[in-house]
Amino acid sequence: MSKLENKEKNVATIKIEISAENFNAAIDKAYAKNKGRYNVSGFRRGKAPRRIIENRFGEGVFYQDALDIAFPDEYEKTIEEIDIKPVSMPMVKSIDKISADEGVELVVEVALEPEFELGEYEGIEVDKITTRVTKKDIDARLETLRDQNSRLVSVDEPAVSGDTTIIDFEGFTDGVAFEGGKGENYNLVLGSGSFIPGFEDQLIGKKAGEDVDVNVTFPNEYQATELAGKDALFKVKIHEVKHKELPELDDDFAGDVSEFDTLDELKADLKTKIKKEKENAKKNDAYTKILETVIERTKIDIPEVMIKERADQVKQQFEGQIQSNGMDPKTYYEIVKAQGDGKGATDFQKMFEEQAINDIKQELVVGKLIEAENIEASDEEMEKEYAEFAKVYNQDIEEFKKNLDDYTKNYVEGFIKQRKLFDSLLEKAVQK
Repeated sequence: MSKLENKEKNVATIKIEISAENFNAAIDKAYAKNKGRYNVSGFRRGKAPRRIIENRFGEGVFYQDALDIAFPDEYEKTIEEIDIKPVSMPMVKSIDKISADEGVELVVEVALEPEFELGEYEGIEVDKITTRVTKKDIDARLETLRDQNSRLVSVDEPAVSGDTTIIDFEGFTDGVAFEGGKGENYNLVLGSGSFIPGFEDQLIGKKAGEDVDVNVTFPNEYQATELAGKDALFKVKIHEVKHKELPELDDDFAGDVSEFDTLDELKADLKTKIKKEKENAKKNDAYTKILETVIERTKIDIPEVMIKERADQVKQQFEGQIQSNGMDPKTYYEIVKAQGDGKGATDFQKMFEEQAINDIKQELVVGKLIEAENIEASDEEMEKEYAEFAKVYNQDIEEFKKNLDDYTKNYVEGFIKQRKLFDSLLEKAVQK
């Protein structure tokens, strides 16, 4: 009978037993899966009976695969019966018995979710959640709307910052064109900072039809290491200069960009939205402070294996972002180290581990707070959230629900619980 043998310092030692009947069934599956790998004289490949293969290659020839087949179900059943929450894959410490006649007995160790007591979370001081919307706030939002609804108009005037230039360019170092340094009919917004520092500045004041020699120096940390720190000359042909033309700020504009007929109505709506955004931002700041305070007040002994596994995930995400920007992570680490920041791969690993610890603590504390506050997601709340998600994805609510998987259900439930926790913690805080 499988059982918990020991639980100490967030590590459980479990004895797992697999009956002879279940292990034999697993051996049969392993045989069916692997029989084609064995060549036995007198039989076509894959046709030799199980017993013949066992006699020829040893009784335990299928044991490892059979154990891989039988173990997961028995392990899942065991952890449910003894009511533990593993946070790592089980590690086999010993196999005390394994045979087709007697079944399997083995001992595994697994790291457990830490048990801990929450620090005090009521009465934490936060900034008072008050907001004021100014004329400057509304004007800035209107300017954003104007910019979003602007149009580009070709002009026969010198280019200024903010103009869009249509250019051909080719770059040279030491008089030789370099790979990746050529482009045609490229749309470059002057002042956007999308090109090498100094490049865009040298096009300001130039007109369509002009040829311009642009002299720049590549940054020392430039991703193409063969160009880093080098002087370069770009031969640039300006085909067109386009100026951004903004719409007039009037009632017609309001009608074009919103459901409102007048500019005053649009401003009133923007004021309401900005006020709500500011309130949410202050609430988020308050919630962050509360959570950080509770985490500081809560002692959690996190298993090393849990930290390692999460740090590996953090590292994969970090390096994935670097690769998405076209750079090999190893090259990135070398560049950062060469800059003298002292951050080689080892220092980055420490950063990953610190991030992992912070993430784990936050998840555990939030889960414990939800439990402490007895927060649940009702059927009505789930239905309402499903309707919102369906609207976002432009789907009929029933069609959306029909395609729901467990991951999405759990995500929606967790989202509701965290939102309710957010409100509950703010109610218990002291606003000053």
